[in-house]
Amino acid sequence: MRYSEFKDAVALLGVTPGTSLEGVKEIYRRRVRKGDYQDLAELNKAYRMVVEFCSHYPFGFSKEDFYRAFPEEALKDGLYRHPLWEEGG
Repeated sequence: MRYSEFKDAVALLGVTPGTSLEGVKEIYRRRVRKGDYQDLAELNKAYRMVVEFCSHYPFGFSKEDFYRAFPEEALKDGLYRHPLWEEGG
């Protein structure tokens, strides 16, 4: 999972930083009951990503918190932006 995917999942699900795991679940249930979504598969995918993050890591939703939770992604992102990996570099 990349931070950009996680950030999109947070936005799609409509949760805010500091929302508890139970709060995330309640927001998801409410949206499903009301039919407040365009694509249920995408909403389910977003829900799974946010729940995975919240259930394992007691951080916020910032990029720094994401990288603290998934340090391997910080390393990958750093390598992807390295001049050796960029086109023409």
